[in-house]
Amino acid sequence: MKRLIISEEEKKHILKVHSINETLPDLKSFPIGGGRYNIGYDQKWDDWNNPMGTANSDFSRQATHAGAGGHPHGHIGVDIFGPRGTPILAPVDGKVKFGGNGLTVIIEDPETGFSHWLGHLDLRTIKEGDFVFAGQQVGTLGDSGNAKGTAPHLHYNIYKTSGGFYTGEDPLDTLKRAIGKKSGNPSETKFETLGDKFKKTFKKVFGVEEKDEKGNVKAVDEVDLWDKMKIAGNVFFDKMKKMFD
Repeated sequence: MKRLIISEEEKKHILKVHSINETLPDLKSFPIGGGRYNIGYDQKWDDWNNPMGTANSDFSRQATHAGAGGHPHGHIGVDIFGPRGTPILAPVDGKVKFGGNGLTVIIEDPETGFSHWLGHLDLRTIKEGDFVFAGQQVGTLGDSGNAKGTAPHLHYNIYKTSGGFYTGEDPLDTLKRAIGKKSGNPSETKFETLGDKFKKTFKKVFGVEEKDEKGNVKAVDEVDLWDKMKIAGNVFFDKMKKMFD
């Protein structure tokens, strides 16, 4: 009988046994919801609850014939297999772009300068140009593009936005560190968990940076500010999107 989730002991074992690459930024949320997945190829690629599926990588900079049509420039990224229709989640806060072959969502994180490529989706549930929070659903898992006819999977790649897709590094360790992470509803997020840059940006967008007679910025009640942010709703998202255009 297949297990529905990976146990905490198995997660700790995986992280302990396999070396951790610290060169890429941490994710705020694992990119697949529900807990049923298998990262990379192995003999049990169709067992979405196989914990060892989190311990291998199909990242390659050399040409490979794996998958429909192969990958003449290498397989830049890692495939995460799972049931078709599984929710695909934003791994970080950022601005949404569309691209790639098939249905692809790219999330540009302005704080770290990295982009996160989520490919082969069955469905996209957001619009290009949207600003999304980590943990927010952006689509569903599928086999679109050059993966058509293969087992449904997510192609995940992380790369410096300025460098482009093919400069991506093996994201396996970044994914391992994110196992079990899932950000909550943005409206329930505590203000202090947001980065300083994000908070400063919000204050600027909504014109809440009051200055005294000498031109110095007054202290702002962050609890009060966060309440304003939640009330802002779609107005907030629209203004945030314009900031990154």
